Amino acid sequence: MESIIIVGAGTFGLSTALQLARDGYKNIKCFDKFPVPSEIAAGNDSNKIFHYDYVAPLAKPNSKERLSLEALHLWKTDPVYKPYYHPVGFILAASSDAPLLHDKEYYEELQKNGLRNYRYISTPEEFREYLPILKGPLPNWRGYVLDGDNGWLHARDSLKSAYEECKRLGVEFVFGDDGEIVELLNENGKLTGIRARSGAIFSAQKYVLSSGANAVTLLNFQRQLEGKCFTLAHFKVTDEEAKAFKSLPVLFNAEKGFFFEADENNEIKICNEYPGFTHTNESGESIPLYRMEIPLESALEIRQYLKETMPQFADRPFTKTRICWCTDSPDMQLILCTHPEYTNLIVASGDSGNSFKIMPIIGKYVSKVVTKGDKGLDPEDKECWKWRPETWDKRGQVRWGGRYRVADLNEIEEWVSVENPTPHKLE
Repeated sequence: MESIIIVGAGTFGLSTALQLARDGYKNIKCFDKFPVPSEIAAGNDSNKIFHYDYVAPLAKPNSKERLSLEALHLWKTDPVYKPYYHPVGFILAASSDAPLLHDKEYYEELQKNGLRNYRYISTPEEFREYLPILKGPLPNWRGYVLDGDNGWLHARDSLKSAYEECKRLGVEFVFGDDGEIVELLNENGKLTGIRARSGAIFSAQKYVLSSGANAVTLLNFQRQLEGKCFTLAHFKVTDEEAKAFKSLPVLFNAEKGFFFEADENNEIKICNEYPGFTHTNESGESIPLYRMEIPLESALEIRQYLKETMPQFADRPFTKTRICWCTDSPDMQLILCTHPEYTNLIVASGDSGNSFKIMPIIGKYVSKVVTKGDKGLDPEDKECWKWRPETWDKRGQVRWGGRYRVADLNEIEEWVSVENPTPHKLE
């Protein structure tokens, strides 16, 4: 069997390593700067939303829908992932009509055909039927309570579980200066190795690039990828307060933000919703900036969300702040294919904010390309996930909230953090 190097030990990298190891591959090396879970990985998080689009029994799901449905099955059944799946429910809300227009037509059509139940709610009292913790005014809030298997995933523990199973199956991991890859070496249309920060060079027969937003620092994606970051904060609750959050559905307001039940440290994670921040360099490429600080405007939006939903916690000090990176493709579909120039390089990127929910299944599809080339994918997937630089200028706006546009971190003058809550400039 071929030797395989995987660059990136996050969501896609671990899933791929696990699938290949389960398929019997023995010579797999996975490289990352930080041990699993990486301190900068988007998946190093207490919880992620699991929300899927329902597909009628006789309908043929598209590639994205099918991945979600296949992942759902594995979240329910695969012992590596099953303990970390929490189907507590999901409420999709907004503060104006526009973000819900598509969903309104979609849910009404499904219900008309007896395929899915939902409930439309539009008063604070109706929201409180599902989340008694909501003491705020919820001004103009309206939305849908969805049936089914939606909820949240314990992301960090899922990564740890996959990592331990990979090691048990013989996957080798390289961290630190040897694990931080700074260059892909190529010759005559193939990769010949990878160069680490330490200067060490490692070689294999096949290479998988699955390093998230950092991938653009190693490979020219011809502007197909745009790294975007989103902000989050945590605050502490007491044991008694944590009980009041237990098993509540995830409340997602498409213009305001979302929160989850308390984690094992009695901390509530809350995020403001907006189209994201880029961090562009002189060439116009968005390069990740990893900070435990967040823009002041994000902190204020989180506080405002708390005032509208749970004012009893609106002034609670933050115990953690962070910016978290994902990688958007123009059409929000994966880029999963053999590189058009380097025939032994498989690209797995373009998560577009949806990578974690498909963690149990994405490795299956990456491994197909590793072992069989692009012909290992069915025609629809192959077309959907192909290398497509011609799409770079066709980006749409798919998120609401904040400034209602993508902004850039270079525009931000005031930042805050747990250690320094006074607005300040980045050093």
